[in-house]
Amino acid sequence: MAYLSALDYVVLVLFLLFSGLVGLYHGCTGDRQRSAKEYLLANRNMHPIPVAISVVVSVLSAVTYLGTPAEVYIHGPQYWVVFLNKVIPAYLVVFAFCPLFYQLGVTSIYEYLDMRFGKAVCFVGVAINFIYLIIYMGIVVYAPALALNAVTGISLAWSILAVGIVCTFYTTIGGISAVVWTDVFQSVIVVTGFLVTIIACCVNVGGFLEVFRINIEDGRGTFFDFRLNPTIRHSFWSVFIGLGVLTTSYIGTNQIIVQRYMTCRSLKESQLAAGLGTVLMGIIELMAVLAGMCVYAYFAGCDPLTSGQISRADQLMAYIMVDLFQKTPGVAGLLISAAFSASLSTVSSGVNALATMTGQDFIRTFWPNMSDFKFTVILKCISIFFGLLCIAMAFLASKLGSLVPITLSLVGLMNGPVLGMFSLGAFFPRANSKGALLGMASAIIIGAWCKIGSMVYPPYLDDPPLYIDRCVVANTSDVILVFDDVTTSYWSDPGTSLATPPADDIPGIARFYALSYAYYSPLTCFITIIVGVLVSALTAKSTDPPVPAKLISPCVRQFYCCLPERVRVILDDDLDVDEPGEMDMKPRGLNGESKIV
Repeated sequence: MAYLSALDYVVLVLFLLFSGLVGLYHGCTGDRQRSAKEYLLANRNMHPIPVAISVVVSVLSAVTYLGTPAEVYIHGPQYWVVFLNKVIPAYLVVFAFCPLFYQLGVTSIYEYLDMRFGKAVCFVGVAINFIYLIIYMGIVVYAPALALNAVTGISLAWSILAVGIVCTFYTTIGGISAVVWTDVFQSVIVVTGFLVTIIACCVNVGGFLEVFRINIEDGRGTFFDFRLNPTIRHSFWSVFIGLGVLTTSYIGTNQIIVQRYMTCRSLKESQLAAGLGTVLMGIIELMAVLAGMCVYAYFAGCDPLTSGQISRADQLMAYIMVDLFQKTPGVAGLLISAAFSASLSTVSSGVNALATMTGQDFIRTFWPNMSDFKFTVILKCISIFFGLLCIAMAFLASKLGSLVPITLSLVGLMNGPVLGMFSLGAFFPRANSKGALLGMASAIIIGAWCKIGSMVYPPYLDDPPLYIDRCVVANTSDVILVFDDVTTSYWSDPGTSLATPPADDIPGIARFYALSYAYYSPLTCFITIIVGVLVSALTAKSTDPPVPAKLISPCVRQFYCCLPERVRVILDDDLDVDEPGEMDMKPRGLNGESKIV
């Protein structure tokens, strides 16, 4: 274990202090966060560029900073296709989801589900997002803290408390404005961390081209794998299509991200923020892949996992920070600040999103006449509560051990069904609340069945080898090791895998369980849509009221005249989709009733 210098700790403290001061500044300037519109939407006055940057770090976070380099180190560089898979998600978000939400003037995206399907579907969607965010935020704080503790000796409790308290403070005091601007600051730290790591590794191994030569020489030169086998962990298709659908759910139907689009001054700026954010996301993910390749080249022939210097792959980034810069005080502290930045951005965004959903989807529903000032004060109290809950969940995660990645994996199955539910509402005029609920339930059950099955019958992963034959103290021949996901990382596919091919006598159904985790999101999304459409068709009544056209995505409305007459007649003539004026921050549901046939 390597320990940090005093200057490294000074850098960490200054980083946390500056993040807190950003929140204090936004809490003491302007209207001092005394209205709900300012607290949740920054008075719809944010510039698209900081919003786009905030979108990037909110989605990627510690998952990318610690997890992606570890993923590439263990499984190879095929993951780089995430840089290309942003094309379709960007189009759908910019031209389908963003205009729909912005023109309706929603604060919580689940207000849309209330308008479209009624309160039952709205509350189910909110409940799922609550469970996901609360568990996920706890893991986002705990896992990086654990990695840093194992490698640098930084106190696990100190890391959890520092991240939790600082992000709760600036989120509560400064609202969404503080969250966005601290994200901008933290993005600089994260990018700096990647660049310094890449450059330092390249210098040590002999250049950027040498990094590629080493990776290719050691069997890590497969950048395009066009095989159609759905059990391959990362083929071109699984990353481009499978993780592309997951990206769409993250940036198109996620309260954390869509709320940022709503802070922009106009629909065009909102679309610019969405498009630019998606492109920047791909660039930073590509940097993370390059960092993983550089880390492998640096440790080539002396793998720290195999040699026992570290115990988990997600400790690699922390380990290389102190290994490279232990004799340069302050640099390791700066790079470790990047890990804290990654956690802070996600947790602060999650806390703000949870406060928004609680306020808009519950408090405003049951107490619609509450004064705006009182509502804002309650929102701040709710932010404090969820911040403390995040800290508690992080400490709880430290007691759960191997149950943590399994829990996170099962909860993560919700992304596909949620995207499917919003897609039903936005793209299928005949979809109704019964179809939405049964479609989502079917997808969750099938997704959980597949995931649990993959734990019972772990898939075989044919990963490239890791060596220790060139270690200074090693006196062994090549050592080949394939790690299972439970012991390597929380971030990739938190399940299990086999280091040897499965036996021939396993049941036939086990072949289905070998499906790549990347396909879980499209599988559950399409099940939601297919079941939802079929159930809606079977339960439709001729007396059902028409669907207001403003609740259908502009992508569908553009082809309105081309739709079959049977579909056209059920759409409302209300095509008034001008940008919303002054918002009253109250729910825009239509009396909580089902709106479609």
